[in-house]
Amino acid sequence: MKKLAYIVMALTILSCSQEEFNIPNSNQADAQRVLANGNDFQNFNISNHSALFTSQIGFSGIYFRGLSDQFTTTNAFAGFWDYCDQPRRQIINSTANDNLSDQAGGPWNNFNSVINNANIVINNIENEGGEVIVSEADFTQQELAGAYFDKGVAQGYLSLIYDKAYIVNPETDPNTLEFSTYQEMFETAVANISKAVQLAQEVSGFEYSVYPGGQVLDFTYFEQLANGYLARLSIGLPRTDSEAQSLDYNAILSYANKGITTDFSPPATEAVFFNNLQDWSLFTVGDGSGYMPTDQKILHLIDPTYPTDYPTDESIILDPAISNGDPRFDDYYEYMGELFGFLRASRGRHLFSSYRTKKFYNDNDQNQTGLPTNIMAAAEMQYIKAECHYRLGNYDAAVQALNESPRMMVGGLATTPEAANVLNALLYEVSIELDLASGMCVEWWFMRRHDMLQAGSPTMYPVPASELEISQDDIYTFGGPAAAGQTGTASGSNDWRNIELVY
Repeated sequence: MKKLAYIVMALTILSCSQEEFNIPNSNQADAQRVLANGNDFQNFNISNHSALFTSQIGFSGIYFRGLSDQFTTTNAFAGFWDYCDQPRRQIINSTANDNLSDQAGGPWNNFNSVINNANIVINNIENEGGEVIVSEADFTQQELAGAYFDKGVAQGYLSLIYDKAYIVNPETDPNTLEFSTYQEMFETAVANISKAVQLAQEVSGFEYSVYPGGQVLDFTYFEQLANGYLARLSIGLPRTDSEAQSLDYNAILSYANKGITTDFSPPATEAVFFNNLQDWSLFTVGDGSGYMPTDQKILHLIDPTYPTDYPTDESIILDPAISNGDPRFDDYYEYMGELFGFLRASRGRHLFSSYRTKKFYNDNDQNQTGLPTNIMAAAEMQYIKAECHYRLGNYDAAVQALNESPRMMVGGLATTPEAANVLNALLYEVSIELDLASGMCVEWWFMRRHDMLQAGSPTMYPVPASELEISQDDIYTFGGPAAAGQTGTASGSNDWRNIELVY
C-alpha cells in the first residue's frame, strides 16, 4: 500500500506544467519525452520553479494567518472559521472533511509535487546521462542546481509544517518508503539547498528563471536567496520555545548575513503567477469592510490599551486604536467602525474587528500583471538577525538590527535593549511588517517558537488523512484545548494576549 501511495503521488508530478506546456499525460514516458529536448527540459524545470514559489503565496496560507491571529472571521467558507475560532479547534483530519485538500492537504500535495518533479530532473541528469543542450550551449549543471534548490526548499516547508513526511530520492524504493521525522526532513532540505548553491557556483552565467517568461536570477542573487531560505527555515523549525533554545543561532545569523538585501518579489503575470494569499486576504465586501478583517492582535500591538477580544455587548462599537506614531498603521490598516461584513455575532462577537487590512490592496484584484508577489522581504533577514542576537543575549546588537529595519527606518520606533522589549518589538514587526510581505507561515512559525500561540493552536499539521488512508497508517491530528501542551498543540504559556507590551 505504501508503494501505491508513492505511485499516486508520482502520477501528479507533471501537473504543474501541463497547462503551460501542453503535456497530455502525467507519466514517466512523457517525462522522458519532454526531457529529451533541451528547450522542453528547461520549460519543465522552470514550471517547477514556479510551482515552488506559487505554493508559498497560495490559498493554503490563509489558514496559517488565522492560527497566528493575523485576521479574524466567522465565515465558514472553506473552513476559515475553524482556524480563527476561540477557543482553538482541533484540525479535522478526515477524508470526510470537504476542506481537507485546502487545509492540511494543500501544502502536502503542493510541496511533494515539487519534490517529485525535481527528482525527475535529478534522476535524468545523474542516473540516465541526460543533458540539457540549447542552441549548442550546455545548461545541464544549471538545471541540476535549480532542481536541487526546488527540492530542498520544498522539503524545508514540509519539515516546518508537518510532524513527519517522506524523504524521496530518485533511487528510493517505493516498497520501503517510510515516514521521516521533521528534523530528518529538515537536515535533508539543508543539504539539498547547500548542494544547489555549490553546483550553481561552478556555472558560468548561471540563471534561475522564477517562472515562464518571468524574472531571472543570476548567481549572486540566487545564492543570497538560498541563504535567505536557510535562515528562514532554520529559525522556523522549532515547535516550542524550549526546542528553540537549542538552535545554533550563530549559524543562523551567518545565513541571514548572507541572505537577500532586496525583496524577493517577482512581478506577477496575470493568471500564471500571482499572490493568491494576498488576493483572498485583502478582498473587500459590499459595505467596504474586509472579507478577512484585521485581528484584534494587530490593534493591540499598536495600542496596548486596545482589548484583545472584541466586546460581546452588541451596543459597543470600539473607537479607533490610538496610533503609536508609526505611519505604517495608517498605511496598512483602515478603521471600519460598525461595518462588520461577514462577521456574525451568533458565532462569537469576541471574534469581531472594526478594521481591515489594506496593505498591498489593489482594487480587489491581486491577479494583475506587474504587481509585486512578495515572496520574501529583505526585512525578514533583519528581524532574523535581531532574533538571533536576542537568543544569544546580545540585546544591543538586536536593537541595532531592529534600528536598521523598517521598524526604525519607516516606523520611527525605538527599542530599549532589554530582553522583553526586544521580543515584543520582534512580535510587532513580524506581525505587522512581514504580514503578506513574506509569503505564508512566517508569523505562525515565529509565534510557536516563542509559545505565543493561543492554547490549543496546532503547532504543526498531521499527515493528511487522505495520505494515511492509502498508506494504511493510523489517522491522528493536533490542536484543541484538551490537547494544549501536548506534542503538536500549543500550551499557550506565553499567549500573546497575556504579554505585557513594553517596547
